[in-house]
Amino acid sequence: MHMEKILEDKHFQLLAFLLTSARGCIDEPPIYGPLRLIDAAEKLISILMEKYRGESTELKEIRNKIEKARNLVLTNEEEFIKTLDDLVVSLSKIIKKT
Repeated sequence: MHMEKILEDKHFQLLAFLLTSARGCIDEPPIYGPLRLIDAAEKLISILMEKYRGESTELKEIRNKIEKARNLVLTNEEEFIKTLDDLVVSLSKIIKKT
């Protein structure tokens, strides 16, 4: 595979985000770690939605909850954590459903 194609691949872009986020987490406040992880989850949802043509209502709901969580991380850490718990429950419902 040519390097140009790799650089355009959304999976590679996610890899780059994860690696640079890992490095960033060393110098950032601890709460930024979960924030970066939900950012990565949102990027992965976008990849899945593109692959499956946006057919998952459940993934759309998770993406909406991630957007809410991102807005809470700096203003209401307790609510941010509750939203993370809710995201895990939402994901487990998808897994149980199949």
